[in-house]
Amino acid sequence: MILILTYHKVLGRPETKPDFYSIKADGLERQLGLLAESGFRPLQPEELLSYKPETKPAYLLSFDDGTRDHYEVVLPLLARYKSRGIFFVPTAKLDREGYLSSEAVQEMSRLGQAIGLHSHEHRRLDNLNEEDIRVQMQISQQTLEKLTGARPSLFAPPGGFINSRVRAVALESGVRAIRTMRWGYNKNVDLAALDCVPVNRFMTEDEFRQILQFRSMALAYTLKQLAKRLIPGPAYQALRDTLVGRLRGK
Repeated sequence: MILILTYHKVLGRPETKPDFYSIKADGLERQLGLLAESGFRPLQPEELLSYKPETKPAYLLSFDDGTRDHYEVVLPLLARYKSRGIFFVPTAKLDREGYLSSEAVQEMSRLGQAIGLHSHEHRRLDNLNEEDIRVQMQISQQTLEKLTGARPSLFAPPGGFINSRVRAVALESGVRAIRTMRWGYNKNVDLAALDCVPVNRFMTEDEFRQILQFRSMALAYTLKQLAKRLIPGPAYQALRDTLVGRLRGK
C-alpha cells in the first residue's frame, strides 16, 4: 500500500490570508517526524514506477504548484529528514514572483528531488479539447526536460480535474504515473489513477496520526469534491474556508 501525501504552500512566515491548502513549516516538520516514527517505508520517487505489493506500507510526498517556498522552506526540511518528494511544477509560472526559478528547479533535481508535470499554464485540463491538452503537456515536458536533463514521466493534473481525454493524452505523451486529487490509500496501485491525501491548514496532528492508522476521511472529501464541481470557483473556496473554519472553532 502507498500513502501519497499532497502539499501545496509551506509557509516559512505567517501570511494574512493563507490559502486553504497552505500549512506552516513547523507543521510539515512535525509530520515528517511522525512519518519517521510510523513504520511506513519512504518510497523513492523512481520506485513508484516499478512498485510491487509488499507487507510494509510505504509513503510518498508530493508538492503542487511550484511555489518559491518549495525551494526555500521545503527543500531544507527534506534534507534534514533525508527525504525526497515529487514537485509538480506548472512551467508557465517559472521565474515569476512567488514561484520557483529555473535555477531552483535545476538544483532540486540535482539534489535528487523528482520534478513532475503540472501542465504549462495550470489551466483546468478537462475543459480543454484534445489538441490544447496536448500543447499544455508538450510545452511543460520540453521545458522540464531542458532544465533537468530527463523527460518527466510523473503527472498531476491541476486541481485534480481529469477525465478520459486528459488521461489518454498524458499517457500518449510518455507519462507513466498520474497522481489525482481523489482522497484515498493506494491499496491496489493503479499508476494511471493514484489516490492521495491532501494536507490542508486545518488538519490537526491527531488527524494526521489517524491517517497513518488508515482511518478514512474519504466521505468528507468526496462531498467536498462534489461541491467543488457544482459551485463556481471563488464561491466554493469562500464557502469551504468558512465552513471548515467554523467546524474548527476558528
